[in-house]
Amino acid sequence: MEEKPLFGALTVYRERGAHLRRLEQFEKAKASYDEAFKSASEDVRTLTGRSQVCSDAVQPVQAYSDAELALKLEPSNMIARNMQARAMYTMSDFERSVVMNYRGARVRRQPPYFTEGINQGIETIQDCIGVNAGNVMVDFLPLIKQSEVAIIDEHEPQKQSHISRIPHPESKRKLTQMEARKHAMLARVLAMKYLGPMAYDKFFLQRLAEDPRLQSANSKGSILLKNIVKEALRSLSERQEMLRTQRPYYTIKLSEKAESKHQNKYKEEILIREREIGARSAELLLKQIEKSLREKRIMDLMSYAERLQTFLDSKTPRTLPDKEIYIDRLYRAVGEGYLSQHRLSYRLSERGNRRRIAFLMGLPIGRPTSFDSVLGNYPHKFIDVKQATAKVSTALEMCENSTMKCWLMYELARMLSTQKNYALAKFYAKRCQREAQEIGNATWWLNGLFVLMSGDMQQGNANEVRIQVEEAYEYSKKLQDPEQVQAFLSKCAEMVSDAVTADERKAIEQRQRQIVKIMDESQRVETQVLFKRMSTVPQGRRFSVLPQKQEGGELKSERRRRRQRGLSVIPGPEKTLAPAPKSNTPGFQIFDV
Repeated sequence: MEEKPLFGALTVYRERGAHLRRLEQFEKAKASYDEAFKSASEDVRTLTGRSQVCSDAVQPVQAYSDAELALKLEPSNMIARNMQARAMYTMSDFERSVVMNYRGARVRRQPPYFTEGINQGIETIQDCIGVNAGNVMVDFLPLIKQSEVAIIDEHEPQKQSHISRIPHPESKRKLTQMEARKHAMLARVLAMKYLGPMAYDKFFLQRLAEDPRLQSANSKGSILLKNIVKEALRSLSERQEMLRTQRPYYTIKLSEKAESKHQNKYKEEILIREREIGARSAELLLKQIEKSLREKRIMDLMSYAERLQTFLDSKTPRTLPDKEIYIDRLYRAVGEGYLSQHRLSYRLSERGNRRRIAFLMGLPIGRPTSFDSVLGNYPHKFIDVKQATAKVSTALEMCENSTMKCWLMYELARMLSTQKNYALAKFYAKRCQREAQEIGNATWWLNGLFVLMSGDMQQGNANEVRIQVEEAYEYSKKLQDPEQVQAFLSKCAEMVSDAVTADERKAIEQRQRQIVKIMDESQRVETQVLFKRMSTVPQGRRFSVLPQKQEGGELKSERRRRRQRGLSVIPGPEKTLAPAPKSNTPGFQIFDV
């Protein structure tokens, strides 16, 4: 059962392609012309029609090849000659396009396709090198000479004076924060100038190409979506490059310079107004940050700081001249907010203050609910730590402001310390201290030292912590109110000097593994069974070589039963309180109120 050939397939597919071309459905039109080409590969109308479709769809190479093939079959075909000239113009060969249009215009005056091609080509050439370019090329003369000097002939033999045996990897200079911002802004400006409203489609596709959500469990669908995004982005980029070749950017700048003085005055007024609004918004957010700092609300301070940083990222030194001053004020306040957490409270008990220090230094703390203000206002971030670390390190590479560098290095050291990467955390904390010492900021120096102390306290390095406490005690005298920080440091040194009690269950399991490891194969299984049976025995009756918790008083004591929720309990063995005295008179009791 073979499929019957379509009667008049050439005419059907060719006319269908022409109809779809008028409707600007170029892909379907090209597919119809391809079917017609399969039926008759030497039909001139099919070749010229497909050339028109490819020219409208900005595919100049195929349009030129189809027009050239049609001219070989019919040299006097003016439509094919016109398509060939259009394709040459689209491929940025403007001089050849003008020559071909002149030759066609001598043979056919109407319709004025060749005349329009002549005018368009001459205007483009004048925009590039002619009278319309004006004096703009004079501004680019040093850059042109510099690029000419930098050009090196690849075919010219170069003699190497010395060949090193040690391989040196090629190191590319990284862009600074200002240079990266200029490149990104220039790319957006060029897209807006040449693509118009389609520039927003290009920005969307660029974000979509890097979106991790594009990779899903449906692998085939993800591959299809990636290909669609890549093809659409490629088409837009080629169209922008083609338009930029036809009309260089300096001609656009020349036309902008030729604007009226009233429009320039209007733009200056808009810029002044934008600067005033930006300064007012930054001052308002800084006042909110200072208010949160006075009230010791660190979570609110960090939320306002993130809002201000997002606001400052959207501004340039032209729209906000005092941007660096606002960044310095912002991160000085953030540093003071972080440092204000390292304080003791006279309202808390000894156990409560120790628990606060353990929480700030990354040591394990108990499970019970706490009403501590530091624990409640600590700026938790429920995000992926590795992703946040990569983001902060990328921002640190591009950062130029010294105070912002201190904050980024502090954040990086703190996140690395939570990941147990103490060596790298120590490196960034030392860098934070060095940067703070260069700008004379004692606040960030102490913040970096607290990260160092946190890593050493988690590792149990008591001697290093004592040295750091002594160093910080002297450095804290540069602060206005050093009493709170000094009291906190003294309590840290006191906690380090105490014996640290580890988790009993983990210590018991580790000791059991060590005992089993040194035994013979015959006794190893029996010992493991013995340890398993011992785990069901109460702690007071276990084997004496195993570490065990000291027995305290009775758990069901009167003081534990009557204590209020959230209040501290005095550490140590608890003793049962004596019962309240009773009166001999029936019906009358003495209550302890």
